[in-house]
This record gives sequence, C-alpha cells and structure tokens, in this order.
Amino acid sequence: MYTSLPFQCRHCTGACTRKGAYDEVQLYKCGACGKYQRSTYRNKACTPGVDARITTYVREGCGIRSIARIVGISATTVIARIKRIAARLGPGPIAKGRTYEVDELSTFVGNKKNRVWVAYALDRSTKDVVGMRVGKRSKRMLRPLVDTLLLAEAKRIHTDGCDSYPALIPAKIHRVKRFATNGIERMNLTLRTRLKRLGRRTICYSKSIAMLAACVAVVCWG
Repeated sequence: MYTSLPFQCRHCTGACTRKGAYDEVQLYKCGACGKYQRSTYRNKACTPGVDARITTYVREGCGIRSIARIVGISATTVIARIKRIAARLGPGPIAKGRTYEVDELSTFVGNKKNRVWVAYALDRSTKDVVGMRVGKRSKRMLRPLVDTLLLAEAKRIHTDGCDSYPALIPAKIHRVKRFATNGIERMNLTLRTRLKRLGRRTICYSKSIAMLAACVAVVCWG
C-alpha cells in the first residue's frame, strides 16, 4: 500500500525521500537525520505519538489494561513502553539552598504481605519532586535520597517522625514539626488518586518494584 510522500520527517525538520518498500509499504529516509520511516504502520505500537499517549493515560490514572484497550496494543507492550519512558525521565537540575519536604508512601508489590515504600523529596517553593526511591523503609533506601538533598546544600529538610532520618540528616537543618509536611502530604493524595496501585484499598498492585518506580516517575516527571 503506497501513500503520498510526507514532506517532513517525524523525528526532525528534514525532508524525506522514497527509499524502497517493505511488505508493500512505502519506506522513506530523512535527508537530515538519516532515519527511516514508513508511510503507514500496521502495528499500532509503532505509530508516532504512542509514547505521548501512554504518558498522558498513566498521569490520568488509567491502569495497564485500560491503556492497552484504549491505544489498541497489548498490555505487555504497554508495560515495556512505560519502563522505557521512565528511563528517560528525571528530576533535572536541583537548585541549591532550598527547603525540602521528605515523606514515604506505603504500598504493596507482588501481594499484600510484601509491603514497600515510595520515598521522595518535594521542593517546598516549586512543588517539584527532586528525588525518589522505592524499597523497604530503611536507612539504606533513604540514604541516597537524603544525600541528594545534602549535595544540593539544602537549607531545611522537613520530615515526619520516622526514626531513620535523625541519623541521616544533620540536626541543624532537620525539622520535625506539626504541619511542616502539609505540601508533600497533599502530593501523597495526588499520587494515590492518579495511580491505582497506590490505593489503600484496591485489588490493583505492582508485580515488581521496577514497574512501581516507573509509574511513579511518569506521574512525577512525565
């Protein structure tokens, strides 16, 4: 099946030229970036813009199978795409001398007996998530997150009453006060609303820590 020539590459602003055909589908090659593309795609997972749609649906609270039905691809492909999208995301440069709030969000992985925590830090002034870790609630899991804030020369770090923080955060910048973590507590509600796997009473849960971390990363930074 042949269609008209696309004048602009889907990956850049270069012009495409015909470059043979494969399985009765016209191929094109970009003269600027050299990438190949097709005039049409039979596999919906290869259609341009699928990753952006998956990101939007994850951020709007859709589950894996819901996304698979909407986009028209398999659930296995959706899982692989979410992990690939999350691998490209991150908090970006962290401003120095800011005040941060740190908290943990409890959930389950595999089954309701395997409890894990999503620990993350929130910039109080911008409300941006500047770091995130997933695992058991321990100093080993929290240390990389706290070290990131210390390297950013944090002015203040507000936490709850978890016993692990006093050993990780210098006393001169550590604060445990009532209402001091209202911002991150509100963020916890947002995450639980947008991700079914974080609901307190739900049959939805992550089968792996990697998938849980990927979904949280898409919501926070996607």
